[in-house]
Formats: sequence, C-alpha cells, structure tokens
Amino acid sequence: MASRGIPHFIIKEFMAKQKEYSIISFVGRVNVGKSSLLNLLSGQKDFAIVDDQPGTTADTVAALMEIHGLGPVKILDTAGIDEYSKLGEKKRKKTYEAIEEADLTLIVIDLLRNVNNRDFAIEKEIAKRAFRYNKQVLVIYNIFSATESLKKIKELEHLTNQELGLKLPSLCLNASNKKEQKKIVEFISVCLKKESRDIDLIPLSEGKGYVLLNIPMDEETPTLRLLRPQDMAVERLLRKYLIPVLFRMNLKKARANDKTEKKRFLALLKHLYNSPEELKLIITDSQAMDILDQWTPENISLTTFSVMMTNYMSCGNLDLFVKGLEAFSVLRNGDKILIMESCNHNRKCDDIGTRQIPNLIKEKLGLELKISFSFGRVMPEDLSQYKLAIHCGGCMIDRQKYSRRIFKFKEAKVPITNYGLFLSWIHNPKAVERVCKVFKI
Repeated sequence: MASRGIPHFIIKEFMAKQKEYSIISFVGRVNVGKSSLLNLLSGQKDFAIVDDQPGTTADTVAALMEIHGLGPVKILDTAGIDEYSKLGEKKRKKTYEAIEEADLTLIVIDLLRNVNNRDFAIEKEIAKRAFRYNKQVLVIYNIFSATESLKKIKELEHLTNQELGLKLPSLCLNASNKKEQKKIVEFISVCLKKESRDIDLIPLSEGKGYVLLNIPMDEETPTLRLLRPQDMAVERLLRKYLIPVLFRMNLKKARANDKTEKKRFLALLKHLYNSPEELKLIITDSQAMDILDQWTPENISLTTFSVMMTNYMSCGNLDLFVKGLEAFSVLRNGDKILIMESCNHNRKCDDIGTRQIPNLIKEKLGLELKISFSFGRVMPEDLSQYKLAIHCGGCMIDRQKYSRRIFKFKEAKVPITNYGLFLSWIHNPKAVERVCKVFKI
C-alpha cells in the first residue's frame, strides 16, 4: 500500500531477485539537478547528497522502487559527465556504464544556466551512446527556482529542443519542488516503452511431471540456502504445478565408479520415470555433466543450471554461446582467453572457474593458454586482446548488465561461450545438443 505522500509508487529496499526491473539513469553535466531528481522521484529528500559544490556525486547511486503501471524500477544517479580531471575520467566511465545498461536515459539539462551557453555537444554525445546500445532517451529540463515567466520558459524549452536536434520528448520542472513528483512519474510512465523479457526459465508445459535437480555440494556451497539458479528453478516449477525433486550426488564417489552411488541415482531415476507423473527433465550442476551425460538414458531430457541461466539472462540468445565453442578449433598455445563470473567469493577446493575449466583445457585439449580472470560486476576494458571468453550463468547481475557484456564482446569480435556449454562439450561434444534441446536450440 502506498503511503499518503507517495501515491504513485512504493519504495522497495529489498526486491525479490527473481523480479525483473527496468533501469532508468539520470545523466548530464555537473550540478544540473540529477541527484535532486532522484530525491524527487524517490520521495526521500536526502536519499542522494545534494550540494552546490560541483562533483558531489562521486559514484553511481542506485535506488530501487516500484512505479505503478511499470513495475519495479532501478534508478541510477550518475556523476557529472563534464568533470575534466583524473578522478573525473573515472567517474565518466561509471556514467557511461550506466547509460549502456539503462533501459531509459534521462538527459538532465539546467535550462536557465544555458541561456547564454548554447553548446549541447555533451548532451548529444550522451544520446549517441545510448542509441548505440538501442536504449531509450528522454530530456528533463530542470529550472530550479526560476524567476522567469512561464511563457519565457516555454520559449526557451522549445528553442533548446530545436538546438539539440534529437526530436525527443522533454519535460520541464523544478527538481527541488516536491510537488513536481507526480509530473515526473507520469512523464516516465507514459514515455518508457518497457520491453518484454518474458523468456521461460524452464520451457516445460504446465501440469504434471517431475523435474530432478541434481545439486552436488562441496566446500564452496553456501549453508542455509540454495544458489539462485536452484532457487529460481524450484519456484518456477512449483508455479507450473510441476514437482521439483532435489538430489545430492556425491561427485567424488561417482567419479571413482562407486557402484552404490550410481545405483542410488539410477534407482531414483527409474522410480520417477515409471511413476504416473513421469520424469520430464533433469537439471544438473554443470560440473557433474561428465557423470550425468553417461548415467542418464538418452530418452530423458538433460540440461544444466548454467545453460538454463544463460538462455534466460541473454533473453533467448543461447545460440550465440553455442557458436562461441567453435573458437576452440582455432585456439593456439599462447592465446589469451578470459574466464568471467558475475559474482565474487573466496575460492576453495576444486573451484570451477579458476581450476576445473583451466585444467580441462590443458588436459583434454593439450593447450597452454594465457588465462585471465574477471570476477564481480566489473569487466576488462580492452577485450580485443582475447580470443575467447567463457562466462558463468550470470545469475548475480541483472539482464541489462549481462546484455551490455554480450554487446561489448560482439563489438570487439570476441566469441563468448558459457560454463555449462563448455563443461558439456569438453566431455562429449554431442552433449551440447542435448543440454540445449529443451530450449529449442
């Protein structure tokens, strides 16, 4: 229920990670009122620091909220793009990143400060960058506490729109006036063209059926919770009236040809397959594909959590990652590749990214490659040095950031593949078709 002072949306401090949200960024020069607009939109006077001193915003500030009619929204307040210093360059890179990830960029202009300065090269460059990434752009004219007549302001707004030459919808308001909140909410609600990202996480028909989730556990497995892909799979299956069955395989025993471990798995498989509900699909941790591909009869559908997430996060572009596997046919000793994960954690035991994948490349392919690692939310700036990137399922970043990464790799002409696809292919090239089949690839 919305509070009386905020009738159009509800602030959300903790949003369900499974819920998709649109991203909106406020971008412009220093001291044009970007932080004031964030405070106005959020209904919180001091959410972002506002000060007359230039360069107050040192890094991108994010606020999560719900705008009725649009759903969950992440608002990004960015540093001024025209701060020319060593620190300013670092800030600008963060601002560019926000533009590239945002579904909608709001170019903020201090309308009255530009009465005598009609140079809008910076604003045009912001729009150009956003358009390059196929993003939407709007213009906000901030007038602060104006003394000019409404007629004069309207004339200046019209003139500036012409000089910008962008033919974009614009809104003129006073960002420091909390009564203007309704105006900006309605402007965004009307103009934002929300793209559909309705990709089915697990494309199975609703109704009866078991889905077996194979979840090996090791020293890196967190306690008291499932990993996000596992948690998402359970939730989506229940929503479809399908029955998730969780199974913990002992990988050490399985790889040691332990008959008891194999018997335990096959007995469960037989029970589910022969039941009236029937076994519809097995989803496994990618590192167990060397076992699951051998132990699972070909008539039972099989995929991995990583492949599932990559198809979902890339909005159905799984074929791009399948094609990336072709790079292994041309890799040579000394070539550089990049292994990327969207999260960061301390590495223990037989870590997939830093140990399993590099070891398999060396042992199975006989290649001595130069491998770089990138963990967390930041990616390397110069991608042209790499012959291939191998990315995790991307479950700890939003789709917009994931899409930006794909765009960057395509722009640099660097092929990209996925943990789950690689771990399937390296043990059995034919398994790639198997793990992709449920996604119609």
